[in-house]
Amino acid sequence: MIYKVIEAGGFAPSAENQQPWRIIVVRDKKIQKFIGQMAVDRTILLFGRATPREELERRLSYIKSKASLERTIDILISGARFEYIKGEPETFGAPVLLVLAVDQTHVGNSQPTLRGTGGVYGWSSPRHAFIAGSMMLENMALAATSLGLGSCVSSVQLDHFDDVGAISERLEIPFPHWVPILCLTLGYAKNERTLGPPRQGPEEIAFLNKWGNPFAKEGKK
Repeated sequence: MIYKVIEAGGFAPSAENQQPWRIIVVRDKKIQKFIGQMAVDRTILLFGRATPREELERRLSYIKSKASLERTIDILISGARFEYIKGEPETFGAPVLLVLAVDQTHVGNSQPTLRGTGGVYGWSSPRHAFIAGSMMLENMALAATSLGLGSCVSSVQLDHFDDVGAISERLEIPFPHWVPILCLTLGYAKNERTLGPPRQGPEEIAFLNKWGNPFAKEGKK
């Protein structure tokens, strides 16, 4: 099933079909624990020390139950939120960890005459690799769901430059040409899937023609 998930990811679009992505399937438990611990440590630093509790409560204000809110905050500030990345059975860890790396110099790399120039006619757009990689991972997450698997995208272990370097070294990624940007864990969900937190509707996130002009559902006045 891992093969099918990755195969689905490969059908994501990319500029000039350059497919500037690589997936590392992490099944070595020592490596997975290393990456998972990095996520836990960064979460403690980010939510347990750097973010005021009032801000956490504001961000999680959609949780109406006070008990649930307190439990969620405790999971964040303790780092327990990302223990699952380690893959340890006692914390209901995910058995498979996929690490996505993208080619930061991918523009022009499919054309031999431009290889290594970092762009076409002076243009350099590494952001296209990040966009394509993100779409690839979305494909993979959707494919996992269709196959009856649980999945979760994470990046907290790759948000700090030092951690990117450490993970690249551990996985022997040729950084900085290639850079890891996202992780996807796979396994079987512990609980039944839900719709998750409330979502904003199209009327709240879309504008018509110009920023600020309300967009309404067709036929609705």
